[in-house]
Amino acid sequence: TNASSSSAVNAEMTSASSSSTVKAETTDASSSSAVEAETTDASSSAAKAETTSASKALATDKEALTHVTKDNFLAHFSLNGSATYDQNYGIVTITPDDNNKVGNFSLKSKIDMNSSFTLTGQVNIGNKTSSQGGADGIGFAFHNGNTTDVGNAGGNLGIAGLQDAIGFKLDTWHNDNFTPQATVPGAQVKSTDSNGFGWSQDPSNPQFGAFVTTDSEEIKATDKKPYQRWWATTDMSSVKGLSSNNLDGNFHNFVVSYDGHSRLLTINYTEASGNVLTWTKEVDSSYQEMAMIISASTGGAKNLQQFKITSFDFKQAATVNVKYVDTK
Repeated sequence: TNASSSSAVNAEMTSASSSSTVKAETTDASSSSAVEAETTDASSSAAKAETTSASKALATDKEALTHVTKDNFLAHFSLNGSATYDQNYGIVTITPDDNNKVGNFSLKSKIDMNSSFTLTGQVNIGNKTSSQGGADGIGFAFHNGNTTDVGNAGGNLGIAGLQDAIGFKLDTWHNDNFTPQATVPGAQVKSTDSNGFGWSQDPSNPQFGAFVTTDSEEIKATDKKPYQRWWATTDMSSVKGLSSNNLDGNFHNFVVSYDGHSRLLTINYTEASGNVLTWTKEVDSSYQEMAMIISASTGGAKNLQQFKITSFDFKQAATVNVKYVDTK
């Protein structure tokens, strides 16, 4: 507007600069331009103020979410057991292709379950089926314990032993129910002693994906006496078989997303064929802050098992870790 007004005034001044009438018009026009400029500046200031306020609000919302990538992965996750990390590619090798290995990585802070989060990456569950000597798979778990807690290995895939856990596993080895060998409470059994802890029955599928939950139960050991265990049970209604073609030694897209409003947890896994398998589970409102762990294990059978991170966006919750020590 200012530019147009100025051009018009200049044109009038050029054509009749000696005329007092034109001069008067020019003065009026200039005054008008000045008024318009002030108005424009005022409007601009108001607009800038609104924009600034909106930008600040948006920035605050974004700052509430923690954004994890391959570059800052180790600032937010801790590695345990056989797990190693290659920052150049964002790959966690949870277990190498060796026997009797147990590895995991756990989030250092808890997740606010009233907010949405998304974990995007890829998984490699190895290149051998169970009939070819491959095992055991990868487990993902959200639980109410400490961020430093580690679940039991072997057939439990790092989920059993975690308090009030909601887990998911890509299981590549069928396990029948196994009676605990250790005649002590589960908390006193080493995380690597899967035979001591025991495990529950798997579905008949040679390899599958399914949700897993843990509950505090009294499980009879080899001495026929019951001992407390955070016992993991596969949700049989959620079981979906995995094609053996997925055990190709390659990375496959894997996404864990959670809606903080509907409290719906969704898992997406893309098979080698391009088919996308989806699992959903509602998270009870009693879960307010949860720790997260991703684990894998091998035994007499083995596989290279890896997770490659793309991004993880979540809202941190206040975290307090408490360790209870009994008289022993």
